[in-house]
Amino acid sequence: MKFSLNFLKQFVEITIPAKELANKLTLAGLEIESLKKVSDDWVFDAEVTTNRYDWLSLLGVAQEAAAVLGKKVKINYPKIKIRPSLTDISVLVEDKKDCPYYLARVIEGIKVAPSPDWLKKLVVNCGMASVNNIVDITNYCMLKWGNPLHAFDRDKIEGDIRIRRAKEKEEFIGIDQKRRILSKENLIIADSKKTIALAGVMGAKNTEVTPSTENIFLEAAKFSPVTVRRSRRHLGLDTESSYRFERRVSEFFVSYASQEATDLIEELAKGKNPKFKEIGKKTEKQPKDIIIKLSEMKNYLGTDFKVGKVKKILESLNFKIKKATTDKIKVKPALSRLDIEREVDVYEEFARIYGYDRIKAKIPFLKKSQKNFSVLGKEEKFWEFKNKIRSFVSLSGFSEIITYSIENNQELSLFTEKRGPKLKNPLRRQEDSLRPVLLLGMVKAAKHNLNRGKSGLKFFEIADTYQEDKNSVKEKPFLSLGISGKKTKFFLLKGQVLEILNYLNITTVQFKESKKKSLGNALEVIVKGKVIGFLGKINKKEKGRLGLKEDLFISELDLRLLEKYKRDKKFKPFSRFPAVGRDISLAIEEKIKFKEVRKIIEEEGEYLVDLAVIDSYQSKELPKGYFAFTLRLFYQSKLKTLNSNEVDDYHNKIREKLDKKTGIILR
Repeated sequence: MKFSLNFLKQFVEITIPAKELANKLTLAGLEIESLKKVSDDWVFDAEVTTNRYDWLSLLGVAQEAAAVLGKKVKINYPKIKIRPSLTDISVLVEDKKDCPYYLARVIEGIKVAPSPDWLKKLVVNCGMASVNNIVDITNYCMLKWGNPLHAFDRDKIEGDIRIRRAKEKEEFIGIDQKRRILSKENLIIADSKKTIALAGVMGAKNTEVTPSTENIFLEAAKFSPVTVRRSRRHLGLDTESSYRFERRVSEFFVSYASQEATDLIEELAKGKNPKFKEIGKKTEKQPKDIIIKLSEMKNYLGTDFKVGKVKKILESLNFKIKKATTDKIKVKPALSRLDIEREVDVYEEFARIYGYDRIKAKIPFLKKSQKNFSVLGKEEKFWEFKNKIRSFVSLSGFSEIITYSIENNQELSLFTEKRGPKLKNPLRRQEDSLRPVLLLGMVKAAKHNLNRGKSGLKFFEIADTYQEDKNSVKEKPFLSLGISGKKTKFFLLKGQVLEILNYLNITTVQFKESKKKSLGNALEVIVKGKVIGFLGKINKKEKGRLGLKEDLFISELDLRLLEKYKRDKKFKPFSRFPAVGRDISLAIEEKIKFKEVRKIIEEEGEYLVDLAVIDSYQSKELPKGYFAFTLRLFYQSKLKTLNSNEVDDYHNKIREKLDKKTGIILR
């Protein structure tokens, strides 16, 4: 939100440079993103958090500036006039949830003209275009009070006013002259024949104020934030008005904004005979009294504060001190601060104005109790377990990635049959579901890096997946692995999965062929009859559709099951005698599984301690349907050094056994 220093000075005395004020406001929580000198004024551009709707008004910003400067805010509240009543037009609200409070005024005999310089400068320096005196007055009052207003040409309104939901395919042409098709998502202001405004967002072209306008209908209201948000998103609109309504406007200032606009129209546009109508009731309750204890505040903030200092800062925030003792203060938050509900809210308000940098850092004192030194709880243990996995995979040469938990449901369906929970009100259509798997995020991360010239990627992610479970959403943490490369082989990923399982001392592992959407060579990872994950290769069709420049192998493992099946490690003495290696070159038929070869070797291999694939290849010289690889076998004794004849004898027995197996050719 943009605001001007000259506008701010109307409400609070500012004697420090604009840059110093910007720094003080930022340290207090109102982040000033940029500061620009414009003629004799300074323009601040602030980032307003969603919980601080009061900062969307100059009075709210002035209150903040007063607090950080130790000043008082000067506000001249207009005298509310509710007579005479507006009787020649009725206003009907179809659903009080959409519009709980509506205030209308009609001002006659106005003269539309350019705004005086003082008004034009303030409006323009706050980031809005100067249109004419009527529009500028409504914008000025919105900027000041935080409550959007809209002025209609009264003579263009036909019949009575109705606040209702739009009909399907109802047409709306806004003051930006763009034609839009509405739906039931849109809340509108309509007369007896046409739509005259998109409620809380934009007025219609058919009732806008022009140089020929003589009488105006002035609207001030409170619209449902959710309704305005959905309506605005449905049409892809974003206005100063919707920005405020979505974040909530205060009913306490609606009347003041409307009355001041009326007074200014009478003064600057020669308006007369203002009439008043009120529909609905103000539903907001006065902020509740909160009793804070300085002793508890000390425990919360870590520093002791005197009651006088606390009172002074809270009063600078427009909090009312109703009663105070040496340890207790009874305080009533400002009308504009409905976000203050508990004692801790008051503590934090005090701390940010006092200055977090002024609160000395201390090491917390822990009492020696059984509770403090007890064994870690279940979730703490799981947190440590995840960190150990993260560390191990990182040391294996993988880089950690963090991807979005919200994905597109249609894209997710290309990779999994599972359905993640759909968002009722997604920010973007491309992000409408919580992910049920991590696979899509891994694919996107790989594609992003491959498109930027990276190659031979090794990524991992530890994150939650989400699945609907009756009336709730169930979170399941997974480990995702991804390896890419032009010459990368499937066994590299499988080997990494085995390394992780070995690290956790999970030895009873099986790999079973499986069918997975968009994956080829897919295997399920099974431990004690339970599927704990899968691995596979993105198939050619999806690789082409996604534009992946390298093959991508991917795996997901259930972390909860990994934790469940992990076993404590037991260490045994290693042999003091050297290991001896021997190679075997084989060609095997494609239908034969490697585990069959491994089983033969391990059954016959006395003194065999390890084996590894050191090479693989395919050639036209091989029989059709065969592929070749070379194994290196390692032999070792715990009792002596094996001589060459002994090793050759053990090795030849394995070769003979393999040679007898149909589909295996020794080379």
